[in-house]
Amino acid sequence: MRFLIFTVVFFLVAAVIKIDLTEGTVPLAAFNDSEELICNDQISVQSISVMTTEGDSVQGLFAAYPTEVKISLPERMAHFYKLNPHLKKQAMVPGELVKIPIYQQTVQHCSK
Repeated sequence: MRFLIFTVVFFLVAAVIKIDLTEGTVPLAAFNDSEELICNDQISVQSISVMTTEGDSVQGLFAAYPTEVKISLPERMAHFYKLNPHLKKQAMVPGELVKIPIYQQTVQHCSK
């Protein structure tokens, strides 16, 4: 019986510590006393249509059409396949029209 009570108390304390470490008890905004300008930068995703030729690959098209924003290859591939779902299970065919994601950085607004 003692073992059962000890186990329940142990898991309860562990859960409280986990919640305290992940979510925190004091909001982090309370420690921000400096009045600095905060700008919300957002990335807009646009696409351009390209006619493929013999020997084109997705990475080759990405190199031919670079973006302003540094974005990881897996993220860009995910957007590419979202725009071109028919290419998930087949190779590109010459003369096919595909959409390539192009990213641009936009500043929405700045506040104190």
